[in-house]
Amino acid sequence: MNLERAYPAWFATCAIAGALIGKTMGHGAIEGLTTGMLVAASPIVLLALGHVAMGFWRPVLPPCRCGRCNHRQYRLEAPAPGDTAAGGAPLRFRCPKCDRRYVFSPGRFDELPSEGPVVPYMRHTKWGRWKLS
Repeated sequence: MNLERAYPAWFATCAIAGALIGKTMGHGAIEGLTTGMLVAASPIVLLALGHVAMGFWRPVLPPCRCGRCNHRQYRLEAPAPGDTAAGGAPLRFRCPKCDRRYVFSPGRFDELPSEGPVVPYMRHTKWGRWKLS
């Protein structure tokens, strides 16, 4: 079933049922309608809270090696001219405080020194947390 059609139907069903139950119980249709709408909206609120909690449990990017920059402060760099097409090129980030450069690939976050090979920095563990490589 398509969620775009199912959720509005769920919302309308809860609102109508709430209004009918509220009127039958003597509380009034408006109070029952409000309660039904709150019940219908609760799954969205719970999903949003779960999403926020997962963001704290597993941030998208790890903190910088210097420790002064967290995952929200990185700057995304444009792909280098020698890289493959934008869809296949790994994402590159730069720490604005210490100017270290990193390359992000699925499950890995490696440091990209100005000269020399890529230095492994962090990887995802079995439970999705970042761990030093």
